[in-house]
Amino acid sequence: MPDSNSRTDTTMLYDTHAHFFTSDIERYPIDTRGAREAADELRERILANPSTPEVILKAWDKTRVWGGAGVQYTSAYKTDNSYVMDVSDDHPDRISAVVILNARDPETPARIRDFVTNRGVTGLRLTGFPAEDGSWPWLDSGAALDTWAEADRLGLAVVLMYLPSRNSDDALEHIGRLAERFPNTKIVLDHIGWPALSGAPDYGITPAHLAVGKFPNVYFKLTTNNLYKMRDSGVPADEFLRHIVDLWGAERIMWGSDYGNTVGTFEEMVEGALASTALLNEAERRQVLLETGRTLFARTKMP
Repeated sequence: MPDSNSRTDTTMLYDTHAHFFTSDIERYPIDTRGAREAADELRERILANPSTPEVILKAWDKTRVWGGAGVQYTSAYKTDNSYVMDVSDDHPDRISAVVILNARDPETPARIRDFVTNRGVTGLRLTGFPAEDGSWPWLDSGAALDTWAEADRLGLAVVLMYLPSRNSDDALEHIGRLAERFPNTKIVLDHIGWPALSGAPDYGITPAHLAVGKFPNVYFKLTTNNLYKMRDSGVPADEFLRHIVDLWGAERIMWGSDYGNTVGTFEEMVEGALASTALLNEAERRQVLLETGRTLFARTKMP
């Protein structure tokens, strides 16, 4: 657990979005196809700066992070979730696993049931682009709905990141229909569904965001990626966070670092998260920085 003397600020956090990867590529082979970096660059970064439990737990302890969710690093491992699950098994009191699978694969429902039951997995992440015809087959095709039905039966958290990384009212409408159809599933919008950041009064939150936010099983993840974009676009992060807490309640908003993928030190990421909560009261601050994420993702026994 974190060292209580590691910082003067006594706020504790839960990191819902840390990426783990290792330089032991013989035991955990990497697959760099489709990564945003060139294959050689990604391979060099993984070998030179692995994001292992030793690295991340040290950073968490220094910054009073209670624990966090290891989100499968698709750039390196695609849907081979071996490393993130092994990391969670080695540190079940601090690290949970959010795996990535192909929702359209007919074997995925059984696989996710096995992962939850036997490996303590607490979340499933789905991500992808729209098809040429405008549909979202990775999200809500007929085959994908079988995966959603199993996630709903398990009461699982399903983290969604639609691409490209900009607002899509169409994607949000599809997600709203899923939220209504599968009310037992906790749907988490990565990066808050990519709001087109602007100033007051709406701060880039669209009517489609408001519509999907009406469903109580939809949650919103504020990440370092969002905070960097706010900084670059001149949108005050504390005002943005105050606005979305007023819209949806602190109990539906969480923080994630995106460490291992987004550039920057972990200390800088935590400082940005803390600064963004300046307009929240203490109870709201604790909820956003710690309790929402811990409630959804901390590793527990599931049916």
